[in-house]
Amino acid sequence: MRSYTAGGLLLAALTAMPAAAEDPRTPVELPPDVRAAFMEEMRHHMDSLDDVIAALAAADFAGAAKVARTALAIGGGKGFGRFMPIEFREMGMAMHRAAVDFADAAASVPAEPSGADWKKTISALEDISAQCRACHAVFRVE
Repeated sequence: MRSYTAGGLLLAALTAMPAAAEDPRTPVELPPDVRAAFMEEMRHHMDSLDDVIAALAAADFAGAAKVARTALAIGGGKGFGRFMPIEFREMGMAMHRAAVDFADAAASVPAEPSGADWKKTISALEDISAQCRACHAVFRVE
């Protein structure tokens, strides 16, 4: 009897929560082949961001700058923008610009970095991740 009551309560709770389960982000519908390629590109961005963080953890500012400039900065686009809303494209470009700014900041750090150098570099890194976070908060790819 208790298991039926518990099951009934669980079912009632789950059916009473559909609003909480809805995703309020703006959907971006892509053709299946474009979606697959785009998702791969997003995973590559995450890998590259992790590589930047790993380089910074090793105090390799030049290496972090190189990864940001070659893997995250503007350039080498794959044409996904033509499938995206303008707001999405603008947010993407802001992330790529933040990567260039980070690369410039990291590349300017001397061999013996000061606390201010670390702060400037980490702040520039946060600018990249803030762009990622903002876009993911607003859009979902379908």
